Amino acid sequence: FYILSTNPKIQEKLCQEIDQVLNGKVPNHDDLTPHKMPYLTGVLYETLRLYPPVPEDPKLATKDDVLPDGRKILAGSSMAYFPYGMGRNPEAYPEPLVVKPERWIPFSQPSDFDFPVFQAGHRICLGMKMAILETKILASLLLQKYTFTLLEGEQEKISPSLMITMSLSNSKQLDSHNLWLIPHRR
Repeated sequence: FYILSTNPKIQEKLCQEIDQVLNGKVPNHDDLTPHKMPYLTGVLYETLRLYPPVPEDPKLATKDDVLPDGRKILAGSSMAYFPYGMGRNPEAYPEPLVVKPERWIPFSQPSDFDFPVFQAGHRICLGMKMAILETKILASLLLQKYTFTLLEGEQEKISPSLMITMSLSNSKQLDSHNLWLIPHRR
């Protein structure tokens, strides 16, 4: 809800879509498709692009290998890919720091290798589809009843904390991971 609380126009547009599609009811799987709720899908994928669940992913080669571009990797070599940086690549995402749910509308599932927020290939997250569905359910239920803002002065303190899993920190020492949201009854 960080992106929504810091982008009130996006939050307002998302609430309008949720109200129009759900009309106060509890969502089901069919209600939450990219076709029925394109803006919700766009907001979710923008959030994943900017704040992937695993921002950096190191790997260790257990045997000699060759990358698709021909570079050789020796057994015991460490490598990493960086979904956090990939989601901010201006060649892939013009104006990469601007939250634009519209860049995902109409929705086309990106390649797991171009958008590896849930890994890719044999290592893809088994819970990816469930996580996306649960996120859409939670967001649509909460946003039918509330909108959210950050506590005054909080936004200036927030920075990403690139731990094993993505987290936001609200202290210079990176020792506090509280996101002080204020719910407002709709």
